[in-house]
Amino acid sequence: MTALKFETRPFRLLNKIQHYAWGARNEQAFIAKLLQLEVEKDKPYAELWMGTHPNAPSAVEINDQEKIPLDRFIKQFPKEVLGQKVIERFGVQLPFLFKVLSAGEALSIQAHPNKEQAAILHKRDPEHYPDDNHKPEIAIALDQLTALVGFRPLTELITVLEEFPELNQIRFFAKNQDKPFTNRQEFKLFFQDLMRNSEKHPEILEQILQSMEQKLLSRSNLSERDELYLQLRKRYGTDVGLIFVYLLNLVHLSRGQGVFLKAGVPHAYLKGNIVECMANSDNVVRVGLTPKFKDVQALMEIVTYDLKPVEILDGSQSNQFTYQVPINEFAIQHFDLEPGQKAHFKFDSISILIIINGQGRISCRTGSQVGQKGQSFLLPAALSEVNFKALTPMEIFCAFVPIK
Repeated sequence: MTALKFETRPFRLLNKIQHYAWGARNEQAFIAKLLQLEVEKDKPYAELWMGTHPNAPSAVEINDQEKIPLDRFIKQFPKEVLGQKVIERFGVQLPFLFKVLSAGEALSIQAHPNKEQAAILHKRDPEHYPDDNHKPEIAIALDQLTALVGFRPLTELITVLEEFPELNQIRFFAKNQDKPFTNRQEFKLFFQDLMRNSEKHPEILEQILQSMEQKLLSRSNLSERDELYLQLRKRYGTDVGLIFVYLLNLVHLSRGQGVFLKAGVPHAYLKGNIVECMANSDNVVRVGLTPKFKDVQALMEIVTYDLKPVEILDGSQSNQFTYQVPINEFAIQHFDLEPGQKAHFKFDSISILIIINGQGRISCRTGSQVGQKGQSFLLPAALSEVNFKALTPMEIFCAFVPIK
């Protein structure tokens, strides 16, 4: 094989699908339809990964006959692909992982560690925490997303305890077990008792969950949370994750709206299709609503107690919107173009784009090509800018490393 020479142009990416059990299936299989694949009956299509993470690495298409793993391409041409400032900040590696996620049913109750916590968890349990990196992430709705995100404001949590006083039964070893929490610190103690004793005394947890279930079944009018609780109760039985249905903010994102999840925020995506970007890590601390490994102790070490509503990043009102987040690894640029409309994307670092809808021309100083729905491209830093022209209604998301 002849030595590979770098070309300053966009490169097609070949990506892998993750078929986790919660992924959308059959007629709802968003990812299969995005990629224009034949949908396999009853097969879950959960995530499309674009990046270098070893669990599902992408490949770069050099030409019709030749492709190369993205991480090897980066190592072969680090400055041209990443850009010098990315190398100085992160070394010779892609610092983010870009995804399309399609949830047909609820994901686990989970949180992600910060960098220091990730290093500790990785050293302590590398089997379940394969990375020593943090995993802050952004989720942006492609159509809609329903999710549980972060603890609710204190006043709402107090109302939950008034509605379900049986929750205090889990605190039977605690001082002042019958006293409701009135501030953030008291809620933190309540939550820690809840998590510890639910694990040690599942029979008490089952009594509480059964009492809550009977109370809901006796009602003539059920809220969305109530219906969600009963649905998940039927599936998961005795699971502390059910209580999170009432402890966390219930969020509905419409197309173009996003939410940033910093380290330690408990959350669970329930249903919907999103673009997701995160630091290059697969560290997940799970505690409920999953058959996978659960780690109550790790969650209590990393969880944050902000007790506030969720801040929504609203890009739904603009056809060009930048989702900026308070970290260095990534930002997201969104283009939503009408036929004939043009857009300019300038970048100082590596970028990965995916076309979610439509067809259009991608042009740069070395040439142009037509991209279409489901295709993704590596935009190397040396390229520095591209122009888009929509041939049909066209939607594009670009993940890049913000250089400040």
